[in-house]
Amino acid sequence: MTVRFTTKDATVYDKDRKAMEKKLSQRLKRYFGDDSVEAAVKISETKLGFKAEITVPYYGYEMRAEAASNDGLYKAFDDAVDVLERRMTKHKDKIISRKGKGTQPEIKAEAEPVAESSYATDEDFKIVKVKRYEFKPMTTQEAILNMETLGHDFYVFLNAEEDTICTIYRRKDGGYGMVAPK
Repeated sequence: MTVRFTTKDATVYDKDRKAMEKKLSQRLKRYFGDDSVEAAVKISETKLGFKAEITVPYYGYEMRAEAASNDGLYKAFDDAVDVLERRMTKHKDKIISRKGKGTQPEIKAEAEPVAESSYATDEDFKIVKVKRYEFKPMTTQEAILNMETLGHDFYVFLNAEEDTICTIYRRKDGGYGMVAPK
């Protein structure tokens, strides 16, 4: 397993990076048969402590977990690995069973810097990040699965049944909702 580290407002020493890389490889080796998997780890330091985000490709989906802790870098990292491992275990059967049902949507997300707008004057409405990804047709069930594997509260997708762009979201009552154009 190859682990790519990025930091934001934090210093991660080489011995700490190697220890985290070893721990992540050991904990996730049962999910991956080969060493060709590349995991992305982002460590940032906030006012209240450290925050760790881990993203790993898993059966054509992107599994993502994040955790924050004011007890130190290792605690935040360990919590993120725990969340990732639970999420992979929870969705393993769903993902594998869907793998044989046709083509899987491929999510390619990349952050791009946003140019300053000449008419935006209010700092409250400043866009700080843009994610772009390829829309591939999928069913609502596949969209819900993608949303759950990413750990998000909503997911925008191309609905294969209606050929429209829709949004799936998690409701407070535990169910799911969908926003679709008329």
